[in-house]
Amino acid sequence: MKLTLATNVEIDTLHSKFKKFNVHLLEEPSNLYNYIGIMDVFNRVLNEEEASELLGISHNIKHSAKFVSTFTNLFHIEKEVYVHINKKAVRKEELKYILSCLNRNEASFFRKLFSNNKGIYKIGDVETLVFLTKLSVNELYFADFFFPSLETVIIGNYDMSFPVYSKTAIGFKECKKIIEENGLFIRQSMK
Repeated sequence: MKLTLATNVEIDTLHSKFKKFNVHLLEEPSNLYNYIGIMDVFNRVLNEEEASELLGISHNIKHSAKFVSTFTNLFHIEKEVYVHINKKAVRKEELKYILSCLNRNEASFFRKLFSNNKGIYKIGDVETLVFLTKLSVNELYFADFFFPSLETVIIGNYDMSFPVYSKTAIGFKECKKIIEENGLFIRQSMK
């Protein structure tokens, strides 16, 4: 797996484009992003009864490949994808649990992510992208994925409902097209 710390120049470029790296913490994403949607298996918000009946580990396993193929297709278009690893969000007990769910190589790789204080990485290959995507899909660890040429951020989230924030209509439409080609939906809301 190939994942390298972003250089200071790359971090400055990303910061000038996206302004914040902890995008998942934005209370008002519409202040920074003009196009907002939710990538999901469903084309609507489920009610409580539907959610309790349909969501869970089997749901995630059943639809995991759609998310992996979506992120892989976006990676092939983008070529430079970055990920924000929020190290402060993981307590010691949570880290132990995550590591227990991974195979030996994955656990070693995941530990390395937490070995320094910086948290912006450049994804170097599809294998790494798939690993990070599956962490989010399996609800083990959620990352913020930055697609600079599309000016879009996709945020890992519970129940396979991943927020998609884009600065441009072009980036949002390209993401929407790829998301839909992979059998997923994007519930959209514009400013």
